[in-house]
Order: sequence, then structure tokens, then C-alpha cells
Amino acid sequence: MANERPLVINQVMRDSIKIHDFIYHILITSAEEVDYLQQVTLTPKQTNFFKDMIAESSRGTKYEFIDKQRSSIFNDCSIIIDNPDDDDFFINQSEIIAKNFKEKHDKRMADGIVIVTVFSMEVNLKRVRFIAILKLDYKPVLQQVRDPIKPKHVIFNEITDTLLEDKSAIQKRAIIDISESFKWDVIAVERSKTAAEQDTETAIGEHFSTFLNVRLLMNNSTSTRKAISHVFVWAKQQEDIIPTDIKARVIHYIEAHNEQNITMDDIRDLVCNHEDDNRKVKLTNSFNAFMDEVDFSGVQFTAMQNSIPPSEKKSKVKTNKNVIIEWQGERQDAGISIVTKAGKTTITIIADNLDDLTK
Repeated sequence: MANERPLVINQVMRDSIKIHDFIYHILITSAEEVDYLQQVTLTPKQTNFFKDMIAESSRGTKYEFIDKQRSSIFNDCSIIIDNPDDDDFFINQSEIIAKNFKEKHDKRMADGIVIVTVFSMEVNLKRVRFIAILKLDYKPVLQQVRDPIKPKHVIFNEITDTLLEDKSAIQKRAIIDISESFKWDVIAVERSKTAAEQDTETAIGEHFSTFLNVRLLMNNSTSTRKAISHVFVWAKQQEDIIPTDIKARVIHYIEAHNEQNITMDDIRDLVCNHEDDNRKVKLTNSFNAFMDEVDFSGVQFTAMQNSIPPSEKKSKVKTNKNVIIEWQGERQDAGISIVTKAGKTTITIIADNLDDLTK
């Protein structure tokens, strides 16, 4: 029986990464054309750096191609994978990928390089090839030059053709699986995005998503995150309910049912429960309509509490006097009351003690 396709790249797989082909092309925003290179030679140290960056990419958000038949990135990567010993195919297709990257991103894109590399990993006891695409910063740096006669005197030379060999220099990363070895087609990461955005629709920007021709892969992790975010957005549109309390209630429900099958109907019954039957019906109808609109009505998934970032569990408000109040769970449980009347907001906090966190 064939091995089941895994969802996750585990540490054993990451440790088995080998780079086979590597090239990059230079993207300058003000230039009309991409500066194409023909060959790049890596030192062992540089090879290890990029292996580490590929391994880091494996912890990103998972996607599937929207339409493989019409996807240029799928076609370009397929040609490379199908011709493993043809350097010309690799270089030609890498140029097309870099050109498409530049075209799909607007003039606000920072200068940089687009790396296209073929690497392999051990998956289900087989060595399988994948494509990685990385966008790195490309910035001028200052080189210190000492005067040979007066070594205490220095001048600076500006070096413009410089790559920053630093993890923080990588703007965008993607791993592409053409061979269907995993349950996903693409894993992608974008530097400007927060951990709280991982596994959500905003995990990568619109331009990068368009370039990759992908949509979010639905799994238990993404469904858990979507359940929270969709309910929170719905709650903010309702009168006489506290959106942060509704969000906290959903998170508590997911944690209480960790690794159990739940549905959006279960969550609906939880958050729409009201002592006034008419109000309950109105909330339920509103909830159903909203979930239909976002195509998430009745979805069943396994609750995954570890998919919820710590920051997602916290609520925070800020007054016009720059006072910030942060709590976890529902307001009442945290001893917080917020009442707005006649344009004035009164915040009451009841606690047994108060710790001074001033440093």
C-alpha cells in the first residue's frame, strides 16, 4: 500500500536537505529588465546558510495551486523538475520565474534578488526534488578601508552589489512541491507578516499570492484559526455583544475540545445563545448568513489549541490618554468593566492585588 502523503516537513526531512541547482537574478525596481545571471558558485558556508533558510521555510503556511493547468509557476517548476540534468532548462526557467516575480510585484517592491534553487529531501524513504524560491534584500553596504601608511585612518567604500547573508534579509520564501509528495503544493513565508497571521488568508501578501497562484490549504490548523477570526469579524457587526468576549469564548471552546471534532454549528450555538429567544434567532440567522458569505458554514474540523498563537488569546484596548489595558479571556472573568455613556468611557478593574511592572 502506498505511503500516505504527509502534511508536515519534519526535522528528519529538514536534516536531509541537499541543494542541487542554484541561481539568482537581480531585481532593481527602477530598472525595466531583470539582471539575469548564468552561474552562481556557493562556498560550503553559503550552501549551509541557504539549506538552513530552506529548512526555515518549511514552517510556513501551506497552500494549494488555484489552477495547475493555467499556473505559470507550476509549469515552470515542472519543467525544471522533469529535466534534472539539463542546466539550460534550469537557467531558462529560472529567468522566466524571476521575470514573472518582477511583473507580479509593483513599483513599491524593494530591490533584491530572486533565488531559484532545486533541492531534495528524504520523504517516505525516497529522495524527492523540490523547488525553493527566495527573495533577498540587495542593498549597498560600506566597506572599511584602512590607510596602509596610517592604519588609524580609514575611509569607506560603498559596495552596491551586495547580498546580506542574514536570516532577516530574506523577504519572501516558498517551497514548491511538484511531485505531490505532500498534502500541500506550496509552503510560503513573508517577512513582514506576524506569527499571528500564519495559517490565515493574510499570511502572505496579495502580490506574492498572485505570483504563486495559490490559495490557503484548508486543514485542521487553518480551520481552527479561521473559526476564531471569522466569528470575531461577525461579532464586531452585532449590537449589544462584546466581540472580544465572543472571541475568548470560541478560543476557550476550542481548548476545551482539543483534538476533538467540532463544527461551526457547535460554535454558532455557543455564541448565539441568548436568554431572549427573539434575539437568539436574530443572532443565529445573522451568523448563518455571514458564514455562508465567507464559505465557512457548517465546516467540521479537529480543534487544534496549539495552532492558536498566544497573542491571539489576548485582548487589548488603548485610551486617548495612551493607557493600554490587556487581558486574557472574557472581560467579566478578568474583572474588567467598560461602559460608554454621553461620550465618556469608564473603565473599572477589580483585582485582589496590583503588581507594578515598571522597569
